[in-house]
Amino acid sequence: MYAVILSESKKTEDSLMYDKYLKKFEPYVKKWLSEHYTPEEAEKRFEKALSLYNKWLREEGDFGGRKNMMADNVLLVYAFFAFYEAVDRTLTKEDLNDLIDIAMGKKLKLLSHFDMNKLEKKKWLMKLIYKYFANYAKKADRHRGKDWGSTWEIRLNPEKHDKGIAFVFDTCPINDFARKYGYIDFLPNLCAIDQLTCKTMHATLIRHKTLACGDGECNYWIIGDKNPEALSDSGSK
Repeated sequence: MYAVILSESKKTEDSLMYDKYLKKFEPYVKKWLSEHYTPEEAEKRFEKALSLYNKWLREEGDFGGRKNMMADNVLLVYAFFAFYEAVDRTLTKEDLNDLIDIAMGKKLKLLSHFDMNKLEKKKWLMKLIYKYFANYAKKADRHRGKDWGSTWEIRLNPEKHDKGIAFVFDTCPINDFARKYGYIDFLPNLCAIDQLTCKTMHATLIRHKTLACGDGECNYWIIGDKNPEALSDSGSK
């Protein structure tokens, strides 16, 4: 089926990534479709999702594909909302959470072996991570408005925290996409992925501003969950 949808163009390394979440979600989605539609209608709905996914890739962009480490987040969103539209927007937030679990399973299992409380004490490692983010920010600036579209704008540690990792996103293409197509109600579920990821590695994400809530920025401060600041934090989004 994927070969049919993509037959108009030769599959490159990047186009293989386009199929990533569609293939990963296929068993769950086909089961859901079989419970709600006849076999013939279920097949039509699935093909509609594939078609819309590829339409968004062409029209909204892939944000650099494999060359942009953040692009994967957009592809996950494309995949879910393609299915959402294919079933006339009847998927629920709980369905989204189920698909997030499917998409994030292996990554979360890997992250569970790390402990931010120990990692943040390695100053050399924190410096290395900041250097990595700084290089990414420069690269994103070079490609933004071009082949990476409206990719994330990032500022590193503007409040000068002396522990953990801190940064701010001034723009977010997922936020832009959700607002453009009327998916704003699902944004909190998508933002919650960050909290889940941090919790898995014994970290706390202190974030009191998000673009999804109209705050003008997403501010991240990731520290070990045993820190006093983590234990006393309340109201993070």
